Amino acid sequence: ETPVSRDIAVLDSALLKGAVHYPGSGTMAETSNMFIFGHSSHLPVVNNENFRAFNNLEKVKVGDIIRVESTDLVSFYRVRTVNLESADEALIELSNRSKMLTLSTCNSFGEPSDRFVVKADFVRTVELTRPTAYLDKS
Repeated sequence: ETPVSRDIAVLDSALLKGAVHYPGSGTMAETSNMFIFGHSSHLPVVNNENFRAFNNLEKVKVGDIIRVESTDLVSFYRVRTVNLESADEALIELSNRSKMLTLSTCNSFGEPSDRFVVKADFVRTVELTRPTAYLDKS
C-alpha cells in the first residue's frame, strides 16, 4: 500500500495492513529508490499478523534476490547491504540515479530506535502473465 501522506498517523495506520511503500519514493517503473518498510515482531502472541511482515529481514544475505510484485509486473533486486542502523542516523535517500530498493524494519530485540536496513540493486523487471479464466463450453 502507498499512503497518500507522509503524516506519521497515516503511515502508522497503513502499517496495520502490512508493508508500506513510502510516499514519494520510487516505483518499479522509475529510475530511483523504492523504499518499503514494515513491522517485525517475534513475540509469541501477535494479534495482527501484519506486525510480522518483515520478520527475519536481518537474516537476508548480500547477494540474495528480492522479488517485488505489482498487479502486472515483477521486479528483482540483488541485495547489496544489510545493516543495523539507528533511526536517528539512518538516512534513506529517495532520489537516485539508479533503480534500487530499500527495505527497513525495527529491531524487535534491540534498542527501540534500531532499524535493519536492506539496500538492493535492480536486476530486471518482467511482465506478469495471468491465466485467462477457464470457460467450460460443453
